[in-house]
Amino acid sequence: MMATRTAPPVTPDDLRAAVAANAELGRDYEDALTDSLLERFDAQVQHRLRQRTTTMLHDAVTVLIALGSIGLGVVFVAASDGLGAFGATVATIVAWIGIAVVNVAHARARSRGG
Repeated sequence: MMATRTAPPVTPDDLRAAVAANAELGRDYEDALTDSLLERFDAQVQHRLRQRTTTMLHDAVTVLIALGSIGLGVVFVAASDGLGAFGATVATIVAWIGIAVVNVAHARARSRGG
């Protein structure tokens, strides 16, 4: 994943400094100070939106994997019905182990930030 540089967050001290600079420098620099603060605010908002969007997409993938796993489990159990008691049990166990492996792999990848 490529890291993007973002402007440091705007703090109350930044606002106080801008007001003080505006008072000291006068109206000639007011537009430059305002534009600078707005650019930093905008960068901060965009960064937060990207983070939230990424989190929402990861959550959606997790839900799809969970629901898909349940659906596949039901299908495998139904499909193994004609294999006899022992065959159906073995097929069901193998299917659920495979499903568990996929879910554990996804959970581990997600906990590492992947």
